[in-house]
Amino acid sequence: MTMTANEPTTPYMPSRAVIRSIIPMASDNMLFQFTINGTGMPGCQPGQFVQLWVPGVGESPISVCSGHAGATIELMVRKVGRVTSALFDMQEGDWVGLRGPYGNGFPVQHYEGKNICLIAGGLGVAPIRSLWQYLLDHREKYGRIILIYGMRHSIDLLFRQEFRLLHRRRDMDVFIAAEELAGPSLPPVSVQLGRVTDMIRLADITPDFEVAVCGPPVMYKYVVDELAKKNVDASQIWLSLERHMKCGVGKCGHCFIGGALTCKAGPVFNLTNLKMLPEVIECA
Repeated sequence: MTMTANEPTTPYMPSRAVIRSIIPMASDNMLFQFTINGTGMPGCQPGQFVQLWVPGVGESPISVCSGHAGATIELMVRKVGRVTSALFDMQEGDWVGLRGPYGNGFPVQHYEGKNICLIAGGLGVAPIRSLWQYLLDHREKYGRIILIYGMRHSIDLLFRQEFRLLHRRRDMDVFIAAEELAGPSLPPVSVQLGRVTDMIRLADITPDFEVAVCGPPVMYKYVVDELAKKNVDASQIWLSLERHMKCGVGKCGHCFIGGALTCKAGPVFNLTNLKMLPEVIECA
């Protein structure tokens, strides 16, 4: 299959996206910047995803990690399969196909005027990054912002240079934790020994906070339990289930959970809508 024009002929056809830069982030993690017709994807909302197609190989759903309405769209990609491995073999100036954006993202309009806590675990920091960039671009519309990020090992810290700048801001609180710290290879940012739940206990999260969460599914129950101890209501907690998706348009059924297609109804869900879905999270 060849692509002779930049514009797709149907909503299910990808647009031609040119790789503008490839930035190493951590082992087997790269930040790819793309342009489509000289721009990014201006209509994309924090928490949405795109389908990335490598010609002759296949396609894969990937969450958008850029929240700026600028000239590029950014994807944080981990090398885990045929599609991502093929992408890692490409160079600046090569092109891929992107279709989307798809799904429902974080409710940024609902968050206006409110305090917000962003909680990320591991690679879940990628879609959360799109949210914090959006919030900071419209800082005057939001109250207090708390950002919590946890990982297994400190060498896996993503966006470390960006976190150095976030730590210097006076209009947000940033907490970073790793379960294991490597002395000689500590990143040049403040990282605490511990887990995401430890940082939730430390943070001044009050019952009026809205909370956005993305990370490995095993993390969610413990995060929700800690937030409950802070008297944060379930209706104020928003979880991304971006890891469940496959085709992106509700055809393959791979993301069918408890009567809902994650790619269509999500990937961002309010916790009140997930309490009846034991496949997703165990809530007390």
